[in-house]
Order: sequence, then C-alpha cells, then structure tokens
Amino acid sequence: MLTYRRQSTLRLFALVFALAAGLAIALGAVLSAAQAAPLGGLKQFRVPTDNSQPRHITVGSDGNLWFTEGNEIFTPDPEMGGTFHNQIGRITPAGVITEFRVDGCQCFLNDIVQGPDDILYFTTNNPGLGRITTSGDVLPDVAPDNNLANGGGIAARGDDVWYTDFNNDSLWRYDVPSGQFTEFPVPPAGADPLDVAVDANGTVWFTGGGAIGRLDPADGTFTETPVTGDPRFIAIASDGKVWFTDRFNHRVGYLDPSNKNQVTRFDTLTPNAGPLDIAAAPDGSMWFTQTLTGNVARITPDGTISEGRSVKNSEPFGITIGPGGNPWYTMLNADKIATLQLR
Repeated sequence: MLTYRRQSTLRLFALVFALAAGLAIALGAVLSAAQAAPLGGLKQFRVPTDNSQPRHITVGSDGNLWFTEGNEIFTPDPEMGGTFHNQIGRITPAGVITEFRVDGCQCFLNDIVQGPDDILYFTTNNPGLGRITTSGDVLPDVAPDNNLANGGGIAARGDDVWYTDFNNDSLWRYDVPSGQFTEFPVPPAGADPLDVAVDANGTVWFTGGGAIGRLDPADGTFTETPVTGDPRFIAIASDGKVWFTDRFNHRVGYLDPSNKNQVTRFDTLTPNAGPLDIAAAPDGSMWFTQTLTGNVARITPDGTISEGRSVKNSEPFGITIGPGGNPWYTMLNADKIATLQLR
C-alpha cells in the first residue's frame, strides 16, 4: 500500500511538470541566463567631431566599418551665417576614423548597411535612401513616390535593399539594378515596423506592434507571432533562429522557425541593462548592446551570457561583427566607436 501511494505521487508530480512545461512552450518560455567569464579587452576610438552621436554601424565591402552620426553639424559661414550638414563615419580595423559630409539632407541619419556594387545605403527621416560609396563619395538619394516614407531599420541581400517605414506601416524593397521601389503595407494598421532582417532563404523578418513579423516577398504573404514584451531590433543567427532585443523589459530572445515559431526569452545578466541593437556572429552566438549598463554582451544558443567592460554613461547603441569576429559598436553619448578584442 505504501509503495502504491509513492508511485501515484510520483506520477502526479510528473503530470504536473509536463503540463507546466507545455504551458511554458505555448506562452513562450522565459529563461534565466547562465553567467560566463568577462570578455576580452576593450578598445575605444573617439569620433573627431564633438557631439556626433554615432548610431548604427556596419561592415563595408572594403573591410572597414561604417557608421551614421545622428547629430546635424553646424558650420559657421561669415557671409551666409552658417549651414547644417550630416556625416557618415568610416573606421579602419586599426582605429583610424574619417568623416564624410552629407550636404542637403536636413535630416536625421539612422541605420546603415552594405549593398551591392560597393555602395552603402542609409536611412533617414526623409523619404528614400541615402547612399555613399566605399570610396567616400556621397551619391544622390533614391526615393519612392511616397514622400512620407521615412526609413528605420535596413537590411540588404542580393540586389535588394529592405527598410522599414514607421510612418506608413510598411516595408519597402529597393531593387538596385532596376531602381524600382515596392511597398508592402504591413497588416494591421498601426503595426509600426521598426527593424528588419533577411534570412538565407530571402524571407523578410521584422519587429513591430509587439510581434515578430514575417513577409514572403514572392507572394506578399504576411504572418506574425505575438511576443510578450516589446521586440525592438532583430538579427538572424547562423542556424536560422530570429533573435530580438526587448529593451524596456531587459530581455533578449529568439523565434525558432523550425519549431513552429516558438519564442524563447532570456533575462539579461545584469538587471535593467536596456538591450538595444543585436548582431549575429559566425560561431552561432549573438551580440547585443546594453544602453543602460554601458557595455555589450554575448549570448550563446544555450543562453549563456558574457559581458564586456562597462563605460559609464556611454550608451552603446549600434553593433556589428567585424571581419576578424570581434564586435564593434557605437557609443552614442561618449562620441566613440569601441571594439572588444576577443583574440
């Protein structure tokens, strides 16, 4: 009799555990991240222009890193009184920074990506896309007919450049060879798409409206997976998982397309870290900026998080992975570009 009761109790515990596990899968699991040893040496490089506010950063086809500067620069002019202009920055792997003047924009520079033909594309709060070559030549903007189409996140694959349009609840595709823009209105209205990424199959993923959205460009089909919290920036891991940051809930997570779009989230290692931008490394790990703790962190597929050294009030913003595998990131408040030397 005693044996029977013990076995029944064990079966009951097993059933309760199974039900709890099933509920966690249905709602999207929130896991505690494991801690790893601190990451390698930090190098910082000051942007020559004061109050430049470097924002997003990407790797150029020339092997250098290119970044947008968010603040307009005023240049005094004795005759005209002065003019405002914007700037794109380039930093070599050795840390040499050159700034390139973008005239006539009267805008706010945002995200940047390497496109085909050695041309980098960047978004602004003006319609269309800004362009600069890897030689530093600023080219005329290209823009759709919709003059309200301001740009947010940007991504490129093949001949296409994709960007989000917060104002019009749309995704835009710019076909470089033809020069044609195509708009994909995101349902429902008020989706407010923020960031965008394209996977190896050409599927377009984006954040907005408390969800991870998916667009099949071939037929224009949209699907979305609601995510508890507020997904902000997005990147595709080498295994196809769609990773995102949730700045205001201090979590990072991923959607797994190979497992019925199941969502898994991880609390940041340091509470109130404010994760923002995210980038995929070739080894399967993901790197993200932590705006409130002044550093960057790495998370492995099993949820192990490591952090780099913090710089107080630096506000790390954009991040990318350099050609040597080291993360490079912008420090918005400190007017610096930084990198962690892992090897």
